[in-house]
Amino acid sequence: MNRLTKPVSYFIIISLTFSEIFNFILFKKNIVGKDLIFRSNFELVIDRSALLFSESLGLIFLLIMLFSVAKLKRRTGYVRYFISLGLLSGLVYLFSFSGGLFHNFYDPLISSIDKIGISF
Repeated sequence: MNRLTKPVSYFIIISLTFSEIFNFILFKKNIVGKDLIFRSNFELVIDRSALLFSESLGLIFLLIMLFSVAKLKRRTGYVRYFISLGLLSGLVYLFSFSGGLFHNFYDPLISSIDKIGISF
């Protein structure tokens, strides 16, 4: 088990870093789009609000992972912890690009924050 701690944690951190770089490039170039996955009803919607949401939460997950590598001891459950963080970050990305599900939650939240006087 001890042999897996570094490769698993570094692989998940590198994967998350590449996805953050990819999100940042899409966000800076204002690339938007919509694509159906495997001819089903599920579609990935890439727009500015979804990219901003995924970029900010991805950075939070990346900081948590980097802090965990630096501070946690390699004990039982370390690999499971990193795999769980990786799956959770993937689910956050999936939620942010899910289209209607994301916008039904996110848009009322942003509009209520705009009414207070905070703008993005």
